[in-house]
Amino acid sequence: MVVETTAGEAKVLAIAIHGMPVLVCPKGHRQFAQREFPRWLLEHLLEEEEAKLPAGKETGMLFKKFTCCDCGAELATESDHRQTYAVDVTLEDLAPIQVELTMPVYRCQNCEKEQIHSLKEVRKQTPEALAHAFQAANIPPG
Repeated sequence: MVVETTAGEAKVLAIAIHGMPVLVCPKGHRQFAQREFPRWLLEHLLEEEEAKLPAGKETGMLFKKFTCCDCGAELATESDHRQTYAVDVTLEDLAPIQVELTMPVYRCQNCEKEQIHSLKEVRKQTPEALAHAFQAANIPPG
């Protein structure tokens, strides 16, 4: 079976998965089509797809500042809108799926480039958002 769309959120990150393959027993219980699917998808998003996102640089331990990845100017603390980045993902021998990552973006006041605050910020929220998407698809953990 294929779950057409499932979605989850964690703080500012929303993840939607389209076309996720699952196994379903006659009683309707669901499990991942491949046992390692959640780990594969998480690692792929963290290491491959999110690394491609336009992202500012984060500085400071207590008082965070974010600077533009192109010109180095300080980014605003508040976002004016959210952006969705759609990626096609092929894992192992499974059919391709599409994953949408939606998060706030910040426009540099100096060079006008739109970007997320930092990859670190998004990567911290990815596991939780994915877990919520899997729960929404009625796939139990483990």
